[in-house]
Amino acid sequence: MRLRLGEFFAGLIVLTLTLTCFARLVAEPSGLLVDGDRPSVDHAQRDDFRPVGNDLTFFYLPHYHQLADQLARYGRVPHWDSSGFAGRPLVGNPQGGLFYPPLRLIWGLQAPSALGWLTVGHLLWSSLGLFLLMRSLGAGVAAATVAAGCFQASPYVLAQVFEGHYPHVWAASWYPWAFWAFVQFRNRRWGRALTLAPILALALLAGHPQEWFYLIFILSVWALWDAIRDGVEGRPGAALARLGGWSFVVALSLGLAAVELIPDMMAQAWSLRGSQLSLGKVSRYQLHALNGFQLLSPGALGSPSDYFGHDNYWETVFSIGLIPLVLVAVAAARHPDRRLVRGWLILIVGALVFAAGRKLGLFPLLFACVPGMNRFRVPSRSLFVVSLGTAVLAGFGVETLALRAFGAEGWQWLARRSRLVAIVVGAILLGLLPFSTRERNEPRAKPDHALSLREIRAILRSQGESGPSVAASAAGQIARSGTFWFALVGIGVIVTVGCRCSGDRRSRYAWSIGLLGLIELGVSGYGLLKVAPPSEFLGPDPISRALGDAEPPVAGPFRIRARDTLYPDLRASSNGFEKININDSFQIQHAADLYESLFALLYAPRTVDLKSPMSEVVAEHQQENRQRILDRMNVAFLVADHVESAPHWPLVASGTSHGSTFSIHRNPTVMPRAYVVPRAEPTGEDAASALAGFRAVDPREAVLMSADPLPTGPRQPFTPAVWGSTDPDRVVIQVTTEAPGLLVVADTWMPGWDAQDNGRPTRILRGNHAQRVIPLTRPGRHEVVLRYEAPGLKRGTAVTLASAVAWVAVVVATLVWQVRRDVRSPGSLPAQGQTDQAFPPSGPSAPEMAEPLSDPAVTLA
Repeated sequence: MRLRLGEFFAGLIVLTLTLTCFARLVAEPSGLLVDGDRPSVDHAQRDDFRPVGNDLTFFYLPHYHQLADQLARYGRVPHWDSSGFAGRPLVGNPQGGLFYPPLRLIWGLQAPSALGWLTVGHLLWSSLGLFLLMRSLGAGVAAATVAAGCFQASPYVLAQVFEGHYPHVWAASWYPWAFWAFVQFRNRRWGRALTLAPILALALLAGHPQEWFYLIFILSVWALWDAIRDGVEGRPGAALARLGGWSFVVALSLGLAAVELIPDMMAQAWSLRGSQLSLGKVSRYQLHALNGFQLLSPGALGSPSDYFGHDNYWETVFSIGLIPLVLVAVAAARHPDRRLVRGWLILIVGALVFAAGRKLGLFPLLFACVPGMNRFRVPSRSLFVVSLGTAVLAGFGVETLALRAFGAEGWQWLARRSRLVAIVVGAILLGLLPFSTRERNEPRAKPDHALSLREIRAILRSQGESGPSVAASAAGQIARSGTFWFALVGIGVIVTVGCRCSGDRRSRYAWSIGLLGLIELGVSGYGLLKVAPPSEFLGPDPISRALGDAEPPVAGPFRIRARDTLYPDLRASSNGFEKININDSFQIQHAADLYESLFALLYAPRTVDLKSPMSEVVAEHQQENRQRILDRMNVAFLVADHVESAPHWPLVASGTSHGSTFSIHRNPTVMPRAYVVPRAEPTGEDAASALAGFRAVDPREAVLMSADPLPTGPRQPFTPAVWGSTDPDRVVIQVTTEAPGLLVVADTWMPGWDAQDNGRPTRILRGNHAQRVIPLTRPGRHEVVLRYEAPGLKRGTAVTLASAVAWVAVVVATLVWQVRRDVRSPGSLPAQGQTDQAFPPSGPSAPEMAEPLSDPAVTLA
């Protein structure tokens, strides 16, 4: 009963910590976890504008809004995404998260805040997983509670939440569960170990494979090390069995996730990111020496909106809390099970060295040698692993302080070391403070516009934020941090009192230090996480109203080209407008070949070098090419923050939206979404040939193809078609012809599409380098129906179902085998209270570790 009561209080403490961090969301349940007043700083985006918002509003919420809307309309999840880049696969996008069960549960809610609440639920789930992991490693309830809270409220984890990197956090929330299941696997507790396969599969399905890849790599290295140790100790059979068992688990987890994996692999052949990254392109988002100041305070280098360190705040914040840092140091120095601690220290140090990117060598080595590692460009994401490892050691730090063997001598040792470190750190900070700016004017978003990085850097330079003065400013930030002084004074008082009290009371002070650490993290999390109402990013706005009032130059659907900082994806999609450009990295290569030339439009002013005779000719050539591409891609309007002169389209509306001026231009020569042309102009299939042909061929006269698929004879002249469907997976087009012609659909061509003309199957060919072409060989009225089925989806579904059946069969067989074994050998049952160890106990650590579990002073009851 005491254990149950202790676990109840543990859950209550973790829940209280969660409510503290997310207090603003609790007070405004329909709000979005985003700073609605100030834009965040990302120095890696050189001289670019960053509006108010985060990746929730820039990327994930538009995606969620579209899925929820189409699910409500059609009663199913679409396979094709028509929201950007002229269309691309939705099933096959590794960041889609379509098959992640928790995400599917909230689609029907159609609530913008649902993603934030789902993330809160994942953090609570990760706390439970880490609590169980700590208990399986022999820790008491108090230590397990501290560890669970330290991971959930880790500054790095909450920084990822702040930036809206929800799938990253969802995947990382399975880390504690994966390590717990792997511990069961190492200790041959097969019933529990079989949960490892679905846990790994869920981490992969969460919507961001980088965290899953790092997890698989770490556990594979661990399994390989165990097998090598078995071989060295003369147990080759055990080594082979261990490797075989781990291979089976990985294969089974991949099979469970095949419904996502196989379509992803099929799409990789066509996607822009199908090619692997080069090491030269991975030079950002890594730890630097300056991040060491954040160990004392997560705000040492500023907040996300006035960050003056390298890159940005959320990817490189190197902080676990000051009090948890002390607990980690205690566990590393004095925990009795040295092998256990050494294993977690190796994990932490390895992840830190990897997070330093190209600086320390481990990342380039693995980047070059490990297949798949070169698909991920942010090495600092290994800080999720650091957060897990340090949370575990922080819990063991509490356990160490509570040991009777630690005693008065141990507390006095802690007091001496704490004073020494405080003197050294204090001397460094005091030495830097005279060079620090006394008052910092935070770069804020003005009411009329969002600051650009250039403006922010100018403000920081005006404050002397360059060179060595950056370290001085960090010292100043630490000196002004309330949580830093709270942690410093709190731990000083408790350690001082702990040195003077009797042995029975020291365990209570050990728990007090852990609780104080959770309070520190809770206050820090509350200060970081902001909430804004959805109306700031969704709903009607002046630009949407102006677009709705403007008369489109073509009948039927059309696209717009808009500056993202002025008219974001979420605002456009929520008002029913389709942008040709959206904030996403998953693109189809042959379509990207075309709209890549549109990137400079609205951003880069036309420049002509008067010293170069060809400069004006090149500029005019690029402008003409852009016009031809805009026409063929059904772009009817431009939305700019200035009156655009190139291209010179009629101005149809202008005004002010959220403090920024806007102008809307109408394309007078835009092509319809679907139309019939009489012939095909033979051209090469490469992008260069297509771009060259666009200028020479009138889009109303011909479509560019490798060959004309129609026989000689009369041809249908240019005829617009009627677009008769809004279902992205089922496109209905109607047109009447008097002679054969080629139906051109201004959407991206991809395998998986099939077509029927009046119920008869017909071919879908590729034209204009990236678009769909359907030959209409017979005159008359045509109803062309195009249907999309994601390549590999049926195969992936079959493999997933077979893997699920196999997993259930193995689970049932294992349970039956365990029951029969226990009936035959009742004496082989483990003794009550027996715990698992991540590493075999060495020396006297096992009986010593059992001591705090039975000490009533340490239990939460």
